[in-house]
Order: sequence, then structure tokens, then C-alpha cells
Amino acid sequence: MLRRACLCALLVIFPAGSLGQALVPLKGEATLSTAYEYISFEGHFRSDGSRTPEAASKAQSVIFDLEYGVSDRLAITVSLPIVASRYASTNPPSDVLRVLFDETVQTLGAGFYNHQFLDDLQYHATLQDLRFSARYNVSSHPVVVTPFLGSVIPSHDYAFVGESAPGRNLKEFQLGTDVARRLDPLLRKAYVDGQFAYALPEASLDVRTTRANVSLEAGYLLKRSLAVRGFGQWQHTFNGLHFPADLTTPERALTHERLLKANYWHLGGGVSYAVSQNVEVSADMVTFLTGSDTHYGSGVVFRVSRSLMLLPNHRKNSQ
Repeated sequence: MLRRACLCALLVIFPAGSLGQALVPLKGEATLSTAYEYISFEGHFRSDGSRTPEAASKAQSVIFDLEYGVSDRLAITVSLPIVASRYASTNPPSDVLRVLFDETVQTLGAGFYNHQFLDDLQYHATLQDLRFSARYNVSSHPVVVTPFLGSVIPSHDYAFVGESAPGRNLKEFQLGTDVARRLDPLLRKAYVDGQFAYALPEASLDVRTTRANVSLEAGYLLKRSLAVRGFGQWQHTFNGLHFPADLTTPERALTHERLLKANYWHLGGGVSYAVSQNVEVSADMVTFLTGSDTHYGSGVVFRVSRSLMLLPNHRKNSQ
């Protein structure tokens, strides 16, 4: 039942497209996935693209994902991550950040930010954002074309200030398309997949960080059950703040993590193995090559996916 022989894990912080995102499951088919993700942020890209090894942090996530085939062309997906993150640096020291946090919150007064200080060198775990998407396949041969619509909704009012913040706590609307093709007859076991996405997040302090994301992946089926892949990811944010030049008010200084004009190039690769007809495991690694007003570092993700047929008679009835 696993139609996605070359599945690339859906990462919380750096999502990647794959042939699996272009294909949709059969009507009545569901895929349950659980992924573990570890990201080590070693520092920050400044606005000019230079690296500064300060304010490092670590993040671990467990992502639960459910995809269901409403029809042979339409699929819906729901996912929810649990994120545990911590500040992992002495530059600047945690005590210095706490003083700045307390002073800024006191200056802004009660009601502006009602969450605790997070960058205390301890892990803080919480549910992050509910993600919904609907994908509709408009072409399946020779080129697979699948537009999609999606939304991001915070699961609750979680803390979003600090290097160890689990997320931005902003609603978001997404749209885009996946385009994929197998490279037969030249390379019968290879494929390429491209994804374009446009995101329109909720505004904060009159700043709306709209962005475009483009990913490109190439993969090869080494044997019936084993596939390898490489991928690159690009993000451009159209509006946002530069750090530290645009942190001109206490409000911006406190909540700048959710408002930055983050741009980046990521590069990675991975492998997938079909344990059985219905179960697949995969692993991916990503490194942050270049960027501006964002983190640099690297990450790994491991995923287990199980496919099952909720409408067992569909195949027979469709023949």
C-alpha cells in the first residue's frame, strides 16, 4: 500500500518536498507517520550573510502525521508536533538574557507578553502547531502535478520569545504545487521532484513575514525496497525585520524571533527502506549552507510510516 517509495520526512522547521508529496494515496488509503527530529542551531546568519557563533540552541521534536485519500486524486493531511527545545550557549549568558527579558516585559507592562522566560538552559516541551493540507492531483503521467492548500494553526497560546521558543505562535495560510517526474526511459529508477510554496502568515506588530519556499529533490531506487535521495531548499521572506538594525522598539526587541526577514539555502540527503508492503522507515540529514537573519546549524530526522486501507473493497470495485 505504500505508494511513496521515496518519502522525504516532513520537517517542522525545514520542510522538504518529495515524490511522495506529488503522489496522492488511493481512495480510502491512510498513512500514519511518526517522526523524530533533532536540530542543532550553532549560531546565526546576520543580515549580510556572515555567521556569528552565538545564542545556540537545540530542538527535539516528535511529529505525528495522518494522510488520507478522499478520492484517487484528493488527499488531506493533518499533523501535530511536540517540540522540546533549550538554550545551549554561554554567549550571551542565560542570566544576562533573563535580565533583559524581565526589564523589557516590565517596560511593556502587564498583558503584552504573558509567558515565562525560556532561555534558562533547560528543555521546555509543548505542543506546537496543527497543520492541515489538501492536495489534488491534476496530472499523473508523465509529469505528476499536485497543487495544495494548507493552514497552520497554533494548538494553544504557547511562548514564542527566546532562542528556545518552540515556534512563532502565528496562524498561517499556504498554497503551492508539487511537480514530479520519473526519469525513464533514461534512468528508469530515478525521479526528480520540485515544490513551490507561498506562505501568508498572520501579522504581528504590523509586520507580516510573507515568504516563498522552493525545494528540489532527486532520488534513485537502488533496489525494490531501498531508495536514496538528495535535496535542496530555498526560502525568501519578502517582509520582515533585520537584526539588530530594525529592533527599534521594546516590542520589536522582545518578539523579534517571529518577525525576522529570514532567508536561507539548505542542503541534505536521505535514505528510505520498505520494511514490508505497508511499513517504511526513512532517515534524512540537513545542513544550513547560507542565509540571513536566521539560524545556522544542522539536523537529522527519522520517520516510520505505516499504510493501511480503510476502504478494503475499493481496489476490487475499481477494477
